[in-house]
Amino acid sequence: MVNAILIFDLDGTLFRTETITVPAVRGGFEKYGLTPPTPAEIFSYFGRPVEEYRQWLGSLCPGDLARRIEDHSLRRELELVPETGELYPGVREALDELRPKIKLMAICSNGPRNYVEAMVDGMGLSSYFDAVRFRREDDCDKSQMLHDLLVELAASGLPGVVIGDRYDDIEAAHANGLLALGAAYGYGEEAELDEADAIIGDPARLAETIRRLVPTVA
Repeated sequence: MVNAILIFDLDGTLFRTETITVPAVRGGFEKYGLTPPTPAEIFSYFGRPVEEYRQWLGSLCPGDLARRIEDHSLRRELELVPETGELYPGVREALDELRPKIKLMAICSNGPRNYVEAMVDGMGLSSYFDAVRFRREDDCDKSQMLHDLLVELAASGLPGVVIGDRYDDIEAAHANGLLALGAAYGYGEEAELDEADAIIGDPARLAETIRRLVPTVA
């Protein structure tokens, strides 16, 4: 087993968020008689801090409707996980291959606790990961979250790779001395991954690319 760590983002990296969030958010707007945003508008907030998502909702909704739509959408997302939720094709196979070979594997997500835990449990991911870090109210950015996760796992100084689809994944990896693998199949814009050490457009290439970035993984 290789003494290294892999840290995965969740939305847009492991989980196809549109399978639950698009119908949940659009349904929330329709419930309160508002024109729902387009799927592309909703996509643009996947994987971003929840504070940014709340600001966007507030810009679209009068009064306290933003909070009500957020609450309704989250409840509906959790209901949809076992019904329509999907991992990206090839993700589970990659995790099956990597887990026996890597000492530590973790998830670091900008999503809130109830959302992240529902995704991990509902998609049967808990057995693959040594820790799951969701965004807390006092977190300032993903670099800090990743640092805290490394300390929790006593993994500071270990070689490793952060896999994610947005700029803050790349930034957090480099700020903590890790390599960054950009998931171009996710929801980030192309330019967000410019500073990644490698980029893949197909999740089926996860394992082979990680083997290249961490050569001791057989």
